Amino acid sequence: MLFVGLTGLFAAGAFVTYRQNGWTWVSMGLTGATVILGLGSILESLVLRIELTEDALIATDLTGRKRYEIAAIDRIEEAKGCPPALLLKDGSWAKLPSVGDNVGNSVRSWLKHSQSRHQT
Repeated sequence: MLFVGLTGLFAAGAFVTYRQNGWTWVSMGLTGATVILGLGSILESLVLRIELTEDALIATDLTGRKRYEIAAIDRIEEAKGCPPALLLKDGSWAKLPSVGDNVGNSVRSWLKHSQSRHQT
């Protein structure tokens, strides 16, 4: 989401500088930054994901892929304006990528369903 905000900011700057002075180095630089950040936003949206498999949660972000076994997850916490985070049974926290609203509800349902399936 950071890329989207920055893209809008650079696009506004490119528009204002172009309207005032025409094509200058500043307006061309801001336009170039807008294009680069726009492509970064598309790339980010294609890469970020959370997969809920039979036995693990797999979180993929721009830095790589992390796997959290279902037996190691205690619960998920989320707050407005903050990315969701897993509380692991060893007491450590693991941040998840921001992929949308209500991720916590999906993960809680998955945890509850998986735990009930493993107990029977």
